[in-house]
Amino acid sequence: MVDILQYNLTHPYPRNKLFTTATIVAIVIALPILVIVNIVTVGHELVPSLQPSFEPNTTVNSWWATTLLAPLLRLKAPQCQPKDFGRGDTFRLSPSLFEYKVLSSWRSNGTLTSKDEGRVEYKGDSFSACWVSSIRFDLNVLEATQTLTASIECPEYPVRAVLETSVTFALEYSKDFVGQYYGSDIGILNFVDPNSTDYRRLVFAVLDVISTDSMSILDGNRHNWLSLSTHADLRSGEPLFNTTTTVARNGTSSMFEDNDMGDVEVYRPTIVNLIWAVHDAILLDLGHAGPDDIFVNASAINSTFSTNPPFRGFDSANLVWVNKNSFEYGTIQPPYLTFAEMLRAGVPTNITEALGHLTGLPSDSTMNTNYMCPSYQARPIKSFLANIFIGTATMVLSAWAAWKFITEKIARRIQEPCLNCSCGASLDPENAPVGCNHHHAVVTSGLVTGLVPPPPDSSIRSNAESVTNDKGDSSSQDTSIPEVSKGPVVEAKVQ
Repeated sequence: MVDILQYNLTHPYPRNKLFTTATIVAIVIALPILVIVNIVTVGHELVPSLQPSFEPNTTVNSWWATTLLAPLLRLKAPQCQPKDFGRGDTFRLSPSLFEYKVLSSWRSNGTLTSKDEGRVEYKGDSFSACWVSSIRFDLNVLEATQTLTASIECPEYPVRAVLETSVTFALEYSKDFVGQYYGSDIGILNFVDPNSTDYRRLVFAVLDVISTDSMSILDGNRHNWLSLSTHADLRSGEPLFNTTTTVARNGTSSMFEDNDMGDVEVYRPTIVNLIWAVHDAILLDLGHAGPDDIFVNASAINSTFSTNPPFRGFDSANLVWVNKNSFEYGTIQPPYLTFAEMLRAGVPTNITEALGHLTGLPSDSTMNTNYMCPSYQARPIKSFLANIFIGTATMVLSAWAAWKFITEKIARRIQEPCLNCSCGASLDPENAPVGCNHHHAVVTSGLVTGLVPPPPDSSIRSNAESVTNDKGDSSSQDTSIPEVSKGPVVEAKVQ
């Protein structure tokens, strides 16, 4: 260690023991720290993986990554690869109740032009600003289905788009929205407790019973239409039926406008109840449910649904107003005439008491997709050990070079030079009048000791001086070099 800690001139360090001790202490302290730093920084690697959220997964399941200092030492993970969406795409949101189709997407918040329409980069933004602007109700007597198609507007970039989603209700379970969610042979209650407050169970329960009202009341035996289509504008807060079209069994068609439903008017409460049920369910899926949404506020049921009693002229004595069973909740319980009336009265209790207390609903409504993101993964043991060794060795060499540079500067500053010169006499370094240690130096003239021969021009210089004395008026003093007795040669020593 003493030989290592030297100047380039091979001078030992002043206060050598102090520097040696400090070096050993620094190594003992720094080496474990460098090893730990390398374990934290190179003990894992970034690999691409699929993530459900746009934020990269920076969690490392290792003991060395659980400290507060570890995230500061690791390299920051780069961003995930964004998705995009545009016309014709279909997707689901995080609550995953409905499937949406993109009718158009826009890359601007300003006045729209044709150049602004196109595919939009998506980075996990929320759809909570989207809202339902209109719903179209279509009745197909031949298929025994009722389909509601909702138009959804998302007004703010980067989620500025027009979406569409359809919900189909049918008498046959495999055609119905509830039956198609998991598949015709798999019911929602196979996975969810029928008395739970899971948001999916409650949405399907309300749609199940309200659609049962509509499927019964608009049964093909009670009217003479083959099809019925009506479009409700919801921007004013109340359904405004812009157009209503019917096709009779004899092939004739009729169209009514400006909120005039013609022969369909008697079925307005039935259609409106189903529209509001689908409307509130879609808003819940979009993350836009407000205090008027029946799924987050049970008291909104009475202001949302009408009792939907039989219209005047209906033969209540011989016909049952709602004569069909729901998929999960059976038939109407007397004295009620519709499921809507039952909900207003607080039954079935496993539906009404759970409304407003939903569980399992995601905190934000984002596109249900996966992103290619970098994530931290522990290295294999061989790669782990190799990286730790290489990283630690590199840091140790760098730290050693810095330590030598700093200590050399310090040593030069604390050096106290002392120079004793002796010219013209023999100097015995053993009996020098001034003791020289690491802080002093003793120099003996080489001419005197005979170590260095006289300069080659010394005789010429002497002759020149003699000539000057002969021709000029200079002094006639003799120039002589005193004799020095031969003795042992004393070398200059630097201790």
